[in-house]
Formats: sequence, C-alpha cells, structure tokens
Amino acid sequence: GMDQKTIHYHLGKMAAPPNSLNSDLSKGFTVAQVAQKHGWTDPMVWSLSLEGKSDRDRFRELGWGLRTWDKWEWNDCDKRFGDEWPGRIPAQLAAHILKYFSKPGDLILDPMAGGGVTPDTCLALDRRCWSFDMIDRLETRPEIEPFTWDTSSGQQLSWPVSSKEKPDLILFDPPYFDKKAADYDEKSISNLPKKEYLEFLETFFVLMKSNVKKKTRLAFINADWRDFQHTPASEEKYKSGILIDDYLDILKRTGWYHTHIIQAPMSSQRFNAGVVSAMQKKNILGVVSRYVIILNQEE
Repeated sequence: GMDQKTIHYHLGKMAAPPNSLNSDLSKGFTVAQVAQKHGWTDPMVWSLSLEGKSDRDRFRELGWGLRTWDKWEWNDCDKRFGDEWPGRIPAQLAAHILKYFSKPGDLILDPMAGGGVTPDTCLALDRRCWSFDMIDRLETRPEIEPFTWDTSSGQQLSWPVSSKEKPDLILFDPPYFDKKAADYDEKSISNLPKKEYLEFLETFFVLMKSNVKKKTRLAFINADWRDFQHTPASEEKYKSGILIDDYLDILKRTGWYHTHIIQAPMSSQRFNAGVVSAMQKKNILGVVSRYVIILNQEE
C-alpha cells in the first residue's frame, strides 16, 4: 500500500550496503564476520559471496561434500542454515535435493518451513523460495509467511499462493507422525491420530497436484514410524506402524509417481548409551531410517 515514489526512494538507499559487504569479503573477512558486522544473516551473506558460482563451486565453498549415490548421510545439521527446531533437517540434505532436482533461478515451495532450513539453503544456492509455516515470526523470519493448513474446519484445504506463477519443485518435509509431537504446536499434523494423519497427506497431495505445473517435481521427506519404544521387535504388528510403503501407496493413488527413493538416515547419535542399553535388554529395534522420495506426475 505504500506510494511507488517512497519505495523507489528507499530502494535507492538500499543499493549501498552490498558494496560495503563485497568490500569486506574481498579483504578476507569470513562470511560470519561480515554478517555480524552488517547485521545480515549468514545465508544472506553467503548468497552475495557465492554470486555467479556454479552449484559445484557453491558446495565446495560451503564445505559440503557432494554425494553422488542414493544414500545421503550426515551426523549433524549445518548450524549456519535454519533455526533450532523440532525435526530439523540438515541443510546438506536440502542442498542435495536442490542440486539434483532443480536449477538456479527455479522457484521452490516449502509448505511447512519450520526452522527455515529450505529458504536459507535456497539463498545459498540461488533458488527462489516460497515458504510457509503456522508460526508467525515477522521479526526474525519475515520470509516465512504465516499460514495454517487447517484440518479442524472440515472444509477443503486452501492454497496459500494467489500468484499465477507455479513452483518448479516442492520440498515437503512435514512433521512426522507422533515424533516430537509434544514439541510442536497443538495444531500440528504430528498430533493427529494415525488415520487422520494419512488422510491429511492424501488430501494435501491432491491439492498440490492441482496447483502446480505438469513438470513440477515433489521431494517428500519422511521416515518409517514404528512404536518401537515399548515393543520388542518380534512382537511388532503390521498395522501398528506407518512405513515407506504406506506413503508410496498414497502418493501413487493421488497421481504422484516416484523416480527416486534416497536413503537419508537420521543420526544414531540421538540414542545415548543408556537408551541403547535398555533397547538391547528388551530386544527393541530402533528407527533411524528416513527417505527422500522424488516424484513427478508422469507414469
């Protein structure tokens, strides 16, 4: 609602800071030092520092080894990208999805952005990003728009974007069923009963399909869920879990067909020695599995 002349005036003033940042970077100051000095975030400075470089060069500058096989594994999240958040994914994981299944300048949609790993990584890899989350953090995360995928009204889910432009890639890392449910907002889908959780995903996949391009790819990240904490491995039942097969069935039923299933296991370091000892005594088989399923709309 601002006057165009006012915006033009402020844009002119905003053109100066990057020159100062570039000067500091050229003098050998680190990205972290430049970010702290100018009050920018690390990903914003990385975006400036890596301008014009190829994806491979960006990976090299960021210190990320490029995995050229279908198992992507890291012990830790890169703390330069994204906030501390329940179920946070490594920026390296998001970066590999962007590297293999998008190109610079592409528009990426992150419908449940959480701690902001995807928009941060998009900055570093020269991708544009629409990101949404139910928690409004205007002062710290203005690029993540507040939006709740409301399942309580009984009405159809709505699409948050009014623009005619459609994304080239959807990176969908939803809160996993029952995992860290207590850490999420009470409206999170992680708190839904199992049947409703799966029904939400089915409705969501249909909604996405009707609001994207025919060539849009979907990167769906999720993990096997088994109630292993209380059950010895030999006593687990088929209907007590949600496995990769269940997600694949829903995806195919809604018109999404997978081209890749990539293993991206969670770090086993989250199981401390005491937990491991108790699991061993009770013959419990834990879960560190996680998968990146890449899909498109062509059989």
